[in-house]
Amino acid sequence: MTREIVLAGVWMLGCAGAFGADPAPAAVDWKAMLPAVQRAVREQFPKEAANAHYAPAITLTADLAGTGGSEALVNLGSGGYSDDMTVMRLEGNTPVAARFRGRDGRISPMVFMAGLSDDKGEVVELVAKDHAVFSGHWTVNGPKLKECRGEAYQWDATAKNFGFDKKLSKTMTREFCLKVEAKLQH
Repeated sequence: MTREIVLAGVWMLGCAGAFGADPAPAAVDWKAMLPAVQRAVREQFPKEAANAHYAPAITLTADLAGTGGSEALVNLGSGGYSDDMTVMRLEGNTPVAARFRGRDGRISPMVFMAGLSDDKGEVVELVAKDHAVFSGHWTVNGPKLKECRGEAYQWDATAKNFGFDKKLSKTMTREFCLKVEAKLQH
């Protein structure tokens, strides 16, 4: 069991690029904006901020809207075996939590999980080539994959939010689960 967890952990550390996060320099200097991002997290996610073990931090950036700017994956500072994550974007020069339209049609900011425990894992990816945010989840039973699923949210420039996309979710989940299964078997 430990071997599989280590392999899944190693896989998670390297998977940001596997789904197309662009390593090219971002037009937005998110590191310089970190104090404003931290204020936005405290205002927009008061529950998570109150329970945080450390200050929010920028984990990854990518141009998800296709505008030449970038959005940021932000660790909300929860710590533990999994981290609370969200996606931030700019409105003017102000960082705000990106809004997501869920399967039920409700629109709101989202908190994603990322991390590993003994028998399950979760990951969130910024997928620039598809202008999407992907959230993947899996559970294992010993060395075998027991369950694997995911959701993809694609940028909608008109609505200015990331909308749940059933077709993209199916495609990305299939690719993701094959990679998880392959990592478990090696």
